[in-house]
Amino acid sequence: GEQILTVRMDEGELKGQEITVVNNLSTTHNIYTLPGDKVIVKVDAPEGVEPFYSIYNYDRNTGLIVIVLIFIALIAVVGRKKGIKSIVGLLFTMFLILCFLLPMIYQGYSPVWVSVITILVSVVVSMLLLNGFSKKTAVAITATIIGVLLAALVFSVFSSILNLSGYNLEEAEELILISQHTGLQISQVLFAGILIASLGAVMDITMSVAAALHELHLQKPDMNAKHLFRSGMSIGHDMIGTMCETLVLAFTGTAITTLLVLISYGVQFQQLISSDYIAIEIVHAITGSIAVILAVPLTSFLYAAFAAKSEVRHK
Repeated sequence: GEQILTVRMDEGELKGQEITVVNNLSTTHNIYTLPGDKVIVKVDAPEGVEPFYSIYNYDRNTGLIVIVLIFIALIAVVGRKKGIKSIVGLLFTMFLILCFLLPMIYQGYSPVWVSVITILVSVVVSMLLLNGFSKKTAVAITATIIGVLLAALVFSVFSSILNLSGYNLEEAEELILISQHTGLQISQVLFAGILIASLGAVMDITMSVAAALHELHLQKPDMNAKHLFRSGMSIGHDMIGTMCETLVLAFTGTAITTLLVLISYGVQFQQLISSDYIAIEIVHAITGSIAVILAVPLTSFLYAAFAAKSEVRHK
């Protein structure tokens, strides 16, 4: 069906004016509006032709702002001082991604090196902001950086085996058009995405293990490096299981709609697994999981080594 709408424009060249819009409704364009709704109007106005108006989508700006504020309020109330610091760290990371990572990649700089720089700065600032400078923070920062670099190494091997690059992404055609004007290095875009995706999980587990070992060492300062390492491995065992499951389920959840479409086409299992989309999702999940697995012994070893050096200096 269709709706005949009278829309009062709040922004743009038509601000303050009322226009009539024919809103065509279908299963794919189901922007059904009611009086008082805020919508985004698409204006096609070629020179010498009467303008054509259509409803692009609901205006979700206000709703998204409210949701984000609720999220921030919950972190601040439950996490208190630490929660507020984590919000600042998250905002700083998003600022880096939006104002440094994306523009630099868009302009043709190496996505790999830009991602590495972004990760280094983000990890150092976020960890120091959240926990201050201490032994556990230094261990967590070092372990996170090494863990993400190991994830990059793992992905480079996997992508070589499976012949995956940025050209296998669904948006490859659009990226090719962009690269003709900006020098965008498409082949490395997927690599950069994997690095950023692995960062959060690795940061989580390295800080969790380092904090637990730090508290244990404070309670039992006579523990030697060997016992600290074993304790770190024991602490990390349960974390590895839940974190890896979380990563795999997260990527599986994003792939459900695509899987349904592929199944509806009668795609055979071998074709399904070999498709670009599924191969990329599997590599995403496994690369992140391997980074998490390696982060546990890495963090345990680094903390045990740092603690042993501290004891030698103290003596």
